[in-house]
Amino acid sequence: MLITSLWSIDLLLLFILITFLLYKYVTRHFDYWQKRGVFYLKPIPFFGNAFRLVSFKTNIGNFFKEIYEGACQPFFGVFIFDEPYLVLKSPELIKQVLVKDFSYFMDRLVLAPQHNQILSGMIFFQKSPEWKNNRTKLTPVFTSGKLKNMFSIIKSIGEDMNRYIRKNLGPLEAKEICSKYSTEVIASCAFGIKSNCFESEDADFRKIGRAMFDFNWRNGVNQAVHWFSQSWAKAFKVDFFEPWVMDYLNTAFWDTIKTRGESNVKRNDLVDILINTMNNKELLSENSSERDKVIGHAIQIFAAGFETTSSTIAFTLYELCIHPDMQDKLRNEIITNIKENNGIITYEGIQNMNYLDMCVKESLRKYPVLPFLDRRCNKDYQIPGTNVVIERGMPVLIPMLGLHYDEKYFPEPDKYDPERFADKNSINVNGLYYVPFGEGPRICIGERFGLIGTKVGLVHILSEFVVERTAETPVPIEFAPKSFVLQSKVGIPVKFKEYLPQAS
Repeated sequence: MLITSLWSIDLLLLFILITFLLYKYVTRHFDYWQKRGVFYLKPIPFFGNAFRLVSFKTNIGNFFKEIYEGACQPFFGVFIFDEPYLVLKSPELIKQVLVKDFSYFMDRLVLAPQHNQILSGMIFFQKSPEWKNNRTKLTPVFTSGKLKNMFSIIKSIGEDMNRYIRKNLGPLEAKEICSKYSTEVIASCAFGIKSNCFESEDADFRKIGRAMFDFNWRNGVNQAVHWFSQSWAKAFKVDFFEPWVMDYLNTAFWDTIKTRGESNVKRNDLVDILINTMNNKELLSENSSERDKVIGHAIQIFAAGFETTSSTIAFTLYELCIHPDMQDKLRNEIITNIKENNGIITYEGIQNMNYLDMCVKESLRKYPVLPFLDRRCNKDYQIPGTNVVIERGMPVLIPMLGLHYDEKYFPEPDKYDPERFADKNSINVNGLYYVPFGEGPRICIGERFGLIGTKVGLVHILSEFVVERTAETPVPIEFAPKSFVLQSKVGIPVKFKEYLPQAS
C-alpha cells in the first residue's frame, strides 16, 4: 500500500525511516558517559571514536596515544563502535586497577576462543579462575634457576647469529636477523627443535613467525575482532592465528615429546619443564584436554617471546646506529664485562651490565611491543575519591604508548635516552606509567625469558659488529598501521661492519 501517490517518494521515505532507525540503534549507548557525569570524547555513528583505527589509518598504539592526549582527566570515556570503554590516564588509578584492586579486574578483554581449545588454553586468553590455576603451574618455568640452565642454549644461538651476520656483512634488514634469532631461541627452548633459520631463508618456523605477526589485512582484522567485536569472532569462529600455524606447532611439539620419551634425553629446556609441571598420565591420553593446555602453553611462550625479543633487539640496534656514541658506550661495557669473565659471555655477567639494561628499558619505553593494556571489570568498582562506578563487564583500557610518551614522566619523550633509567627508583613514582610488560598478578609471565634472550642477542652482535645507519634507514620510524604490535612500516635496514678493536 502506497503512502503517497508516487512509489519513488515512498521508497525515499522508507529509506529515510530505515536510516533513522539504524542511526538510533548504533547510537543507542552514546549517552552512557554523559549520564554518569564522565568526560568523554565525542563519537560518530557506526565507528564511535575508532574510525581511524578500523580504517587502518593508524596503528592501535598511536590510536590509543591520540585518545590519551585528547583528554586531561584522570579517566575518561570513549566508544569503540557503539560500546563504551573507560580509558585510564592517572598512574595512581592504573596502579589501583592493575595491582591493589586487581580482584576487580582479573580478566583481559581479548576473547577466549572456545571453538579452538588450544588457543583457549593459552593463559593470555584465559579468564578467571582458570588463568590463575594455569599461571601457578607455569610460574616455576621462568625462575632464575631455570633460565640459567637454558642460558647455554640461547648463547649458542647468538653465536650462530654472528656467523650468519659475518657471512653477509653490509646492508641488512635488522628486524629479519633478529626474527631469525628469536625464532631459533623459542623453537629450541619451547619446542626442542633446531629451526635452521640461519641456514634457510624460508625455514618452516620462520614462516610461522611471519604468519603470526607480519602486518597484513588478515591479521589486522582477525586479531582486532577478538578485542573489539567479539560477537563477530564468536559467530564466525574467527581464528586469532591461522589454523595451519596451530596445526604445525601442535604436531611439532608432540613429535618432540614423543622423541624425548623414546630417547630419555633431558635438555633442561622449556619442553622438559612443561612436561614436569603437568600430569604425565594425562599427557599420555590423546583425547585429554590436558594436552591442549600444554601445547597452548608452548604456543603462548612462542607468541610472547618471539615478537618481544626480535622487536626489542631490532629497535635497540636502530637507535644505536643513530646514536653511535651510545653504541660505543654500550660496546665498551660489553667487552669489559667479557674480559672480566675470562673472555666468556656469562649469565651473571649479563645481569651486571647496567648500561645494557638501561638501553633495553629505554627501547621498551619507546617501542613497547603490545602498546596498550586491557582489562574487564568483573564486579562493580567505585573509583577511589569519586562517585563514579565502573560497572561489571566494563572494558578498561590503559594506553601504554601514551604514558610512555608523556613528557610529564619522560621529558623530551621522542628522544632516545637510556640515562632515564640510571636510577631505577625514579621510575613509577606515585603510580604506574612505565609498564612495557604490564604489572600486577597478570604481568607478562615470560618477561625474564624475553629479557635474557634480548640481552644475549645484543651482547653477541655488539661485541663483534658495528651497526651503522644507511640511506634507507627510516628516521623517524613510522609504525605499520595494520599491526597490533609495534612494527616499522618499512623494516629496519642498517649496515653491519666487523668491529675492529683499536690497538692499545
